[in-house]
Amino acid sequence: MGQINTMNTLRQTVRLLVLLAFVALFAWGCAQKQAIKSVDMLSTPNLLMEADTAWQAKRFEATELYYATALERQDLVRSKLPTIYARLAESAYTNGHYHQARIALENWANIDSSALELVSWEITYLNTMAALGKTERLQNHLKWTLENHVIPWPTRREVALWYSAYFQQKDDFELALDVLDGFYKQAPGMAAQATFEHEFLQKIQVYDDNLIVDLSKSVTVTNQWRFPYAMIGFERGVRDSSDEEAWSLTWRTMRNLVANAKLADPIPLENKLAELEARYGLPRIGLALALPLTGPYGKVGIKVLRGAGLAQWRLAQEGVDVDLRVINTEAPGWDKRLAELPGHYTVVGGPLRVKAFKRLYELHSPGAEVLKNRAVFSFLASLGDLEEGRDAWRFFTSRNDEVRSLVSLAVNELNIKDLAVFYPEEKFGRTMAKTFYKEVSPLGGRIRGMRSYPPGNLKQWGKSTGKLLNVPANFSENKDVPLPLPDFGAVFIPDGWNQAQTLLPNFFFYEGDQLLFLGPGLWSRALDSAKDIDEHYYRLAVCPGAWWEGSEGGRALQSALTEEGLGQADFWVALGFDFIRFVGKFGALPVNWDADEVNKRILAAQEMDFSMAHMTWDSRGVGSQDLYLFSPVRGGKQLVNAEKLSARIAYAKARRERRVEAYEKRMEEEKEKQGNSVFKTQQ
Repeated sequence: MGQINTMNTLRQTVRLLVLLAFVALFAWGCAQKQAIKSVDMLSTPNLLMEADTAWQAKRFEATELYYATALERQDLVRSKLPTIYARLAESAYTNGHYHQARIALENWANIDSSALELVSWEITYLNTMAALGKTERLQNHLKWTLENHVIPWPTRREVALWYSAYFQQKDDFELALDVLDGFYKQAPGMAAQATFEHEFLQKIQVYDDNLIVDLSKSVTVTNQWRFPYAMIGFERGVRDSSDEEAWSLTWRTMRNLVANAKLADPIPLENKLAELEARYGLPRIGLALALPLTGPYGKVGIKVLRGAGLAQWRLAQEGVDVDLRVINTEAPGWDKRLAELPGHYTVVGGPLRVKAFKRLYELHSPGAEVLKNRAVFSFLASLGDLEEGRDAWRFFTSRNDEVRSLVSLAVNELNIKDLAVFYPEEKFGRTMAKTFYKEVSPLGGRIRGMRSYPPGNLKQWGKSTGKLLNVPANFSENKDVPLPLPDFGAVFIPDGWNQAQTLLPNFFFYEGDQLLFLGPGLWSRALDSAKDIDEHYYRLAVCPGAWWEGSEGGRALQSALTEEGLGQADFWVALGFDFIRFVGKFGALPVNWDADEVNKRILAAQEMDFSMAHMTWDSRGVGSQDLYLFSPVRGGKQLVNAEKLSARIAYAKARRERRVEAYEKRMEEEKEKQGNSVFKTQQ
């Protein structure tokens, strides 16, 4: 071991020890006035007997003196040295003689390297180095112990616990847990891991609340299921369990840890949770879904409810009781019934129609009470006049999500920075066009063209397309003349899929076939059921979507639906399934909840496996979704491959250049013919 310093001679060391021991004895004797036999009068065997008696009686001052003197004797049997050094080191440390303890430990290890495998040597050595302030030595020893697998596991386990306590004293709580994590991974089997867990649990159960809080700050989403983080998180829950208002959220956190923690022996945690459940009861989560179950959107509402029912059943299997109430937003007086639900229905999902959502904040509407008393998560792209994260929340794709995903693809992956917008003159088109315009510049793009078209007048669509592309007025008279390239490389068309099938051919008519066509999420949802698509017009078309059946979450949802005989998965089923599970992690709100409490819970609940595209919320409660990007194909849609898309754009541009070159060559030939004809006439 590189940390142990060898003294020049054993005799020099012993003399130093004896000198220090006599100094210690003098100080001790003045205070204690306890008789000690003269060491010079004792034979070596008798001296060792006196030393042993003092050791057993824990008279460490006498022990230090006797053993230090024994090391000076010429007739000392060498086999006695390990015991002498061990007791001398501990006695000297106890007496505050840290240098003497260090020398005894080092000499012990020099005559018997196996001493380093003993818990007694390691702990005394570590305590001594800490008392001497040997920070670098401690760091080196930690590294050495982690890498030295010859040291028996029980010794290494105790070293790990010592270092954890040491770093706690230094207020380095992250490292205090990290060192335990490092040693635990090296435990030789589950039995060894279980013993480590039990010993650590006994220690943290006597920690004060402040220390548990400090340690729990190092528990993150990525480490929460591992030792020791899972046990710290659980113990934090134990300390918080007496808070009646927080019990629902605390219980759910502890329940998740018991169910998901990767521990060798979770039984102690299970038993403690059962004890707390018996004392405080099993919390129920009251959740209301405001959905259209009849009328034109009834089928959509039923799909959401199908996914919600599956999630409710799955949570029940995990011991999470979600009390679900469904309100049909197509029935008269639905908002009044929602407002009159019992107080434990603290969370509302929906509505999913703008008209219904407005009922929740119209003046004198019964629904206005809902926003005051319950946390509402709408299934809409926008909250209208309400402030997201304060008045209500959103569990749905936003317009900004759609636009950002499209612009990011064009600008960052395809290097198309010049873009245009071609939108219908109605509310949705204008809103999406405005959103696109605002989002482009921060993402590194530029708007080079913007044109609207009348949504109901198909005859005008071709002319509007021509104006966007700056097609010359005499185009119809000179169809052979290549049209100039537009100032942009991509165009955003915020309209439905049916309209897109009529709009896109106009761009091809005006030689805009090298453009990237960006569509809204409406295209993606329509493509889920579209068939026999003419791929010719859509090879450079892209649209965002929150649902992909081939994703890991999509496949898992379909498997669960199939197992229960509940049919086919799609976006709406995924929405209901994800929302109920989200609320299952979110929990029942306390009586006096506020927006900050909701936002805090969202940050914890969002770390789940979504079946649709993953949603996240910032600290202000504003949500966003990382959408998939699709291209239309004959059988529906497929994920975008940016490299293939770039190659297609390059091919379309090259084809157009060849067409222009052919035209210019033909013009040169005709010009040459005309020149020859004039020359012959002049002759």
